[in-house]
Amino acid sequence: MKLLFATGNDYKFNMMKERLKEFEDIELVSPKMLGINIEVNENGLTAEENATLKAKAYHELTHLPTIAEDSGLFINKFKEFEQPGLFVKRVHGREDLSNDEILEYYIDMLRKYEGRSLAHYYSGVCIINEDGDTCSDIIEETDFLLTAKKCKKVSIKGSILNCISYDLDAEKYFDERNEDEIKNHYQELDERYRELVNNVLRKNQKVLAKA
Repeated sequence: MKLLFATGNDYKFNMMKERLKEFEDIELVSPKMLGINIEVNENGLTAEENATLKAKAYHELTHLPTIAEDSGLFINKFKEFEQPGLFVKRVHGREDLSNDEILEYYIDMLRKYEGRSLAHYYSGVCIINEDGDTCSDIIEETDFLLTAKKCKKVSIKGSILNCISYDLDAEKYFDERNEDEIKNHYQELDERYRELVNNVLRKNQKVLAKA
């Protein structure tokens, strides 16, 4: 069974492929692999709404089972109007800043709050099976610490905030973790994704709702 992951991000695709590798009957494919690219107006108010918009757009085009996601960031000490939410890379309404400028913004903000704050990402996910049945949900990831101090090792993969994100279990910055430590951090998230995929593609009617 082909499952289309509606993303153009190779890093996210590879993470999802690794997450779902235990499903031997599922072949994860990307829009790039199918030679398609559509613009989806992600104007939802939540990560779940945006994921649903993407999943529906690609499912209607391909008629393939489709999974889509959108994510946001919540920083505990930030005031409500300071929360990045769905717009981690948008600063004061600007979307033209470099990665370094975005990073410096968060570092400066954290310095206002004693240089650190607990935070967590959350993912809105939507899955549509071959019959068009749709399931969506919000999945909250494990808490971590955001700090105003950068780690020495800065990776070009993943989030630009990984160099100031500290894994409380591994006791390392995100960019310093090994593969086992990364898997451990995302264990609960991965299990929740696998549960949703299994239920929806196996047509467990207890979790399905017609779009």
